[in-house]
Amino acid sequence: MAGAGGPPAGRRGNGVRLLATTPPVAFRGHAGVTGWRAELYVPRRVGQGAGLKAVSEARFWEGLGHARRYASRHGHLAVPHAGASQDEFDLGRWLANLRAASAGLPPEYVRALAELDVWWNPPWPINWQRAWHRARAHTLAHGPVSGGDNLAGLPRWLERWLRHQITEYSQLAAEQQRLLAQLGLTAAEIDRFHAWPARRRSVMHGLEAAHNYAARHGHLAVSQPTPHDGFDLGKWVSQQRHRQRAAAQPTRLGRRLTDLDTWWNPPWPLGWQRYYWAARFHLHGLPDDVVWWPGSPEEDQARQWLHAQQASWHLLQPGQQELVSGIAGVTVARCRYSTGASAHERGT
Repeated sequence: MAGAGGPPAGRRGNGVRLLATTPPVAFRGHAGVTGWRAELYVPRRVGQGAGLKAVSEARFWEGLGHARRYASRHGHLAVPHAGASQDEFDLGRWLANLRAASAGLPPEYVRALAELDVWWNPPWPINWQRAWHRARAHTLAHGPVSGGDNLAGLPRWLERWLRHQITEYSQLAAEQQRLLAQLGLTAAEIDRFHAWPARRRSVMHGLEAAHNYAARHGHLAVSQPTPHDGFDLGKWVSQQRHRQRAAAQPTRLGRRLTDLDTWWNPPWPLGWQRYYWAARFHLHGLPDDVVWWPGSPEEDQARQWLHAQQASWHLLQPGQQELVSGIAGVTVARCRYSTGASAHERGT
């Protein structure tokens, strides 16, 4: 309160605020009154706070509109921090800022976002959530995953991601484990994955299966999936190819596989190698005790393939040219003739 004729209590002059240090008895209009002290006063904004709040709310509801359109199209809000621009609106950055400030968001904001995607702000990395949604889309289209078949038949990216989840399963949050269960990867399926019989087989089992396959079909140009006597030989040989290529020199296991088939790990596509074996066996006959493998090309297909190699001779690697020449007596000169060389080059 103010004394008679004095200024309002708490203010004195321009830019000076009076603070009470002890309850004053009376105020006589000057700063020297006992119980008061003067200090600089910073005036507060008048009428601007409501305006800033209105602008912030308008921006949120605008962003929510973009988020709603994205969620209706993709089924989630696991948007990368940089990306998913919509109508020149950086939805990824907008959501990242909201996640960073989620502790202070108004409840109505949180509810609106959760209605679009309950996991819009997961307690684990958003990259994990985005990978889960991608895996979920695959299982909806192709069925749940199974640990009992060693995750066979899955795309490479999905198999690698699921194997990582299996390795880290005990470290995942309970909610993450429940999300994996929606893909089919329950704790029971993980136990089946670890109990897969072929996982316990040694290298000797793989070599034994490879030896039996090569003796039966004449080669090791196998790919996934190629079961042989209950053993996933195609996957096992594919793993050995990856390890051999990563090594700086031939491995001991690689040398043993080379003894079974010199071209078990060719530098060209494996499909080309299988067609080579088919063309060779169709032209020269199957060796003793060798039988055709499942899905082997017919004779007409093999001859068409061989003609295609002659027509594209200059595109083949030297090793491929050597193999084709060995089964068909093809020479570079003859291939030039078949691909339209000049009469002078043909020797006529």
